[in-house]
Amino acid sequence: MNARVEASSLRPGRAHVHEHAGDVFTCDRRQDFVPNVIRTHRGGRWRRVDRSKNAGEWAKFVHRSEMLVFDVDDGGEGGPGIVTGVIPSKEDATARLAALAPEPGMTVAEVGTDCGWTAASLEHLLQGGQVVTVADTERLAEIARQRLRPYPRVRVVNGSEAGVMGPAGSFHGLLSHRAVRHVPWEWVTRIRPGGRLCLPVRTALGGSSTLLVLTVARDGASASGRFHAGPAHQTVWLREHRPGEGISVESQGSPRASEADARGAHVRLAARLFAGLLRPDLRMQVVRGVAQFEGDVADRLRIHDHQASRAVVFLHSPRVYEWGPRDLGSDLFDALGQWHAAGEPEVEQLGVTITEMEHTLWLGAPDGPSWRLPELHTITGGVERHAP
Repeated sequence: MNARVEASSLRPGRAHVHEHAGDVFTCDRRQDFVPNVIRTHRGGRWRRVDRSKNAGEWAKFVHRSEMLVFDVDDGGEGGPGIVTGVIPSKEDATARLAALAPEPGMTVAEVGTDCGWTAASLEHLLQGGQVVTVADTERLAEIARQRLRPYPRVRVVNGSEAGVMGPAGSFHGLLSHRAVRHVPWEWVTRIRPGGRLCLPVRTALGGSSTLLVLTVARDGASASGRFHAGPAHQTVWLREHRPGEGISVESQGSPRASEADARGAHVRLAARLFAGLLRPDLRMQVVRGVAQFEGDVADRLRIHDHQASRAVVFLHSPRVYEWGPRDLGSDLFDALGQWHAAGEPEVEQLGVTITEMEHTLWLGAPDGPSWRLPELHTITGGVERHAP
């Protein structure tokens, strides 16, 4: 494996992006790309805010800096409430552009077109370069095309296969606005040697995304890079990487009980990232103490895999209750224990090297302490059911 990459290549060049950051957000104003109907979440449901009916409320949301949601359940009504169209916050967009470090004349692939604002920003920074931006669906692609008509150097495509971007080696860099659980090797093959991929990584253990920046090796056989510390990124899942609902496990009968010290283990972003990468099939929710379980009301973790096991872990005591054939609490605490044994590293101390056949998490440098990451499909045996 060609895992070694010069340390300087792992640090994104920020000078060029910072030089133009003010230009891009005044030239291509985010509000000019926002659809006339956006969504806000209130009272446990998504509510429409229509510019034609309430321009003042619409403007109030649009002129804020945070992420905007404009599409839920692919435009359908009465669905499960899956967010399918967003416009990133200015802070997130700036951080991703800075990490990618685009330069004039480059050709860049973008994943997650949404309304086209970030694609227009990229075109402005590339100053004569090309942008191929991939929308999740043809409906979203058409929304973006309408807003990107003044930007002839942006091409909008849609589809889940990497081939829609173009042939291998087509791009100098790739920028994703969709969170992934592992880096698709097909994305790496689209980038030329020395090129950069900037993408948010998220695990099913919960929490926000962490920005990962990879540089493709000179021989094109691997890509390596670090996670970046900074503000928590708000992202939606790449459709193919959404955690599935799994198979329901009934809580009938007496659970197996064991003990483990879980206090505080779930809180640290670095711990969740580390454990989630080592155990990619585990899904975790933090449940606040509003419901009673065996006479106690307490904060707890609910863990399940995508097959037939689940666990409840109480955070105020060492109690763990297990159902199904697998001890999920032990699996989670084993991964967290490896993070503790490594010195509780922060996210910026961690990095990843990937090849076509292998993903490796490392500490400090590509030749430092490392952990081979399992592929999700090899753990679940192909039974995971992804959200539609």
